[in-house]
Amino acid sequence: MASPKPQAGFTLLEAIVALVIFSMGAIALYSWLSTNVIALGRIQENREALMLSQSALDMVRRINPMETPSGERRVGDVLITWTAKPIEAPKAAVTQVGLPTIFQAALFDLDVAVSKAGREINRFHVRQVGYRQTGRLEED
Repeated sequence: MASPKPQAGFTLLEAIVALVIFSMGAIALYSWLSTNVIALGRIQENREALMLSQSALDMVRRINPMETPSGERRVGDVLITWTAKPIEAPKAAVTQVGLPTIFQAALFDLDVAVSKAGREINRFHVRQVGYRQTGRLEED
């Protein structure tokens, strides 16, 4: 009698070991991809918050805090609110060469909040000059 010929191919045990090794690699790859997707989401949120904050700062720079010490502006689902507190009392404004003008000026500290869809995106402080026309020249 002839001895049985060895069969070519994989045994069941070899196939299971290969699947386990492949699965471990796939799990590691999925974990790495998941971490990168989460990081990308955070980067996009931070980018949007930065752009909204820059837009809010540009809008607030156009406000005269002496005339409008607090308020809000809505653009779509973005809400910008501000509150201005004077740092010191208004004084007679002068030109660059020191001549009196018909304005009073004061420095204000503005607290600005930026919200989108009811969720606060950012809050920051900025100092800004407020002014008003007095209609007459004032001396200090």
